[in-house]
Amino acid sequence: MRVIDAHTHTWSREIISKRDLDSRRIAAKKLGVEPVLDSTVDSLRDAMNVSGVERAVVLPIDSAFHQEMPLSLTEKTDWHSNEVAEDPNIVSFVGLDPRRGKAGLKELERAVKEKGCRGWKMYPPNGFYPDDKEFDPYYDLCVDLNIPIIIHQGFTPRHKHVKYARPAYVDRVAADFPELNIVLAHVGYPWQDESLMIASKNPNVSVDVSGWQVFASSVPLKVHQMVADAKLMRVFPNRMLFGSDFPLFEYTMSLKKWRDFFTGLQLPAELIDQGYKQVREDEIEKVMWKNATRIIFGETP
Repeated sequence: MRVIDAHTHTWSREIISKRDLDSRRIAAKKLGVEPVLDSTVDSLRDAMNVSGVERAVVLPIDSAFHQEMPLSLTEKTDWHSNEVAEDPNIVSFVGLDPRRGKAGLKELERAVKEKGCRGWKMYPPNGFYPDDKEFDPYYDLCVDLNIPIIIHQGFTPRHKHVKYARPAYVDRVAADFPELNIVLAHVGYPWQDESLMIASKNPNVSVDVSGWQVFASSVPLKVHQMVADAKLMRVFPNRMLFGSDFPLFEYTMSLKKWRDFFTGLQLPAELIDQGYKQVREDEIEKVMWKNATRIIFGETP
């Protein structure tokens, strides 16, 4: 089965903030693993080759309003777009904080038109609510550019603010901009029911399953329940995307194992007995690559 990973990250310790490096060290110490201070595009390619992932999407984050960053916004855009420029199978979004105003709008347009970025990664936990009307010019521009937005939702790292990452704050945007494709990252855990409700009522909203390896490796029923509910609410299969958040969850489940888990997904008997419908292989195929092909790459699967 073909696979597109719609949610990955690359960085080096030279381009992210000291605070983010400290956050990674703190999280790694708590988990008893080595911190990932560098995540090169080469390591992503290696993981893709091992796991059979055909294409991947890199999602940079703009944290300059929240902490001191080594690179300017344009330098960061160029760093990420340049590292994937020669690889037809890996694309980058632009990471952009909409509080940048007109300068941010200019950079968003430059990133898409001149640097080949395929969409916008928004990170509300850096201190803003997505439904602030001051950001509406960004949503208009995304419609004009015909690009999707992937919005971080739910659980956040240390030094970020989780209150800004509730799916309810995306609903007004989705309702007022029906032509704008929005992806709620991580199914908004721990607000997955809220995410699925927002996606269910807004046909331009999808979810990605990145980060759910934590549950797949320990309590897989939690993943099964989320997928079963998503199917009941008609978000699965047409508006769910496979993603990993590579390399952040390699410590709990490798990209290959996560890919194998999801391609072979079957709901357990206890959920079927409750009235949930079993998932089919053709539905899984939509999640694994067809939806990303349509939503992110603008191609007909």
